[in-house]
Amino acid sequence: MPTTKFTNTIKAIHEGAKSLTAEKGVANIETWEDYLSKHDHEGVKVVVADLGKLKKLLQTKELDGKAILTLVHKLGKDTVNVASDGENPNSKHIKELGEALSAAKE
Repeated sequence: MPTTKFTNTIKAIHEGAKSLTAEKGVANIETWEDYLSKHDHEGVKVVVADLGKLKKLLQTKELDGKAILTLVHKLGKDTVNVASDGENPNSKHIKELGEALSAAKE
């Protein structure tokens, strides 16, 4: 994954949910799902499953901000755990992304 994808996603997280439409969030999630689905790693599989749940939450008529934020924070924790493996050359970026997700605010 190009580092720009990490950078752009982290930037969007720091700008907050109000700066990103649900449609753009779904498109971003789908890009990550596509990339991550190529990896056979238990931690990554957990992240992919939660991304699917997040996508569904973003596609509902009435957005549940609390449920979305709870899931985003879980994704952050799980992403940091994946980064701790150190097998991936992008471990530093993965950890930064996980930390941004963990600190996300509505």
